Amino acid sequence: MAAGITSDDVQAFVEAALSHDEERCPAFAMSMIDAGVPLDRICLDLLTPAARALGILWEEDQVDFLEVTLGLGRMQRLVRELGHRMAAQAPMSEDAGQAFLCGMPDEQHSLGLAMVAEFFVADGWGVTVGPPLGAEDVLHEVGAHWYDVIGLSAGVTERIPRITEIIRQIREASLNADLAVLVGGRAFIDFPELIAKVGADASAPDAAQGPLVARTLVQARRVARANASPSSPEPSR
Repeated sequence: MAAGITSDDVQAFVEAALSHDEERCPAFAMSMIDAGVPLDRICLDLLTPAARALGILWEEDQVDFLEVTLGLGRMQRLVRELGHRMAAQAPMSEDAGQAFLCGMPDEQHSLGLAMVAEFFVADGWGVTVGPPLGAEDVLHEVGAHWYDVIGLSAGVTERIPRITEIIRQIREASLNADLAVLVGGRAFIDFPELIAKVGADASAPDAAQGPLVARTLVQARRVARANASPSSPEPSR
């Protein structure tokens, strides 16, 4: 964890998220900012473990579904606020493009995807966050709009056969023949060999590194395309 963020801080933040005081979560984060903790570390070292802790409390029946929903909602609002602050602080990257992000159905990825999206936005990307992944929905999206990168999230290995087939279909339907596919989630952290197995190009170990990995992939494709056909214009988007 980053300096200044401890397990006690995470526990206190969870309690703030579960309280009836709407101001406790943003006030807690502001105290971290005032103490000099970087915005990205607040996302990764405070919000991420706090969301995980909320899920554990629910699994252990220590909190009910409504409490978890309200707590995650407060965290999501805070993620958006932190994202605006990061975007204001960070210059837009000339290598950024258009990204489409979505998760597998029946998995609780809304907070994680929101966090990833804010890191992409802060890096200058145009971002679309889709609903839980359904093959028809995403195929229609990539067939109707230009995307430089698709980011897919899967938390459990049981989803791997489905995500493998969907990635194959996405590449066939995409307007971008050089589409970069980025995968994330616990399944790919625990079993990195699955990245190539599902047909993806790369994975990122955390939300903050997602835009960097995606930008590297996209830029490499742009260079290869330019070298192959120097006189060809950039495809319209």
